[in-house]
Formats: sequence, C-alpha cells, structure tokens
Amino acid sequence: MKAYVAFLLQMMIWSSFSLIEWLSGRDRPFFRGLMLCVFMYIAFLLARQLGLATRQAALTTIVTAAVYFAGQHFIWQAVH
Repeated sequence: MKAYVAFLLQMMIWSSFSLIEWLSGRDRPFFRGLMLCVFMYIAFLLARQLGLATRQAALTTIVTAAVYFAGQHFIWQAVH
C-alpha cells in the first residue's frame, strides 16, 4: 500500500514538474536537466519518507517518471 501511495504522490510531483517546466520555457537544456534531477530527488525523498526501502523507493521513482514521461510523449504525439 505504501508503494501505491508513493506512486500517486509522485505523479502529483511530476505534474508540478510539467507546470514549472512550462513556466521556464526559455531555460537552457542544462538547467532543465538540473531541474529534472531536483524533482527526481524530491520524489525519491518522498518515497523514503513514506517508509519504503531505498531500493524500492528508487524503483518506484524511476517507474513513476517513466510512466509520466511516456504519457506525456503519447499525448504530444496525439496532439501534433
């Protein structure tokens, strides 16, 4: 159940990442990558705070990021 709660909360984090990325549209790619790393770390810390083991928290963070960005890619392809 902890992994499911972490997944849902991390999806909210990734949604806020998209909003902030949209607001910083003119940033250089380096800073966008740095912002991605910061959000990955925040999502990982959230999973750890919920009581997940380090390996499970890292796996949950990677899976939520992959699911979210895959969804963004499919939406982008559908719109354009």
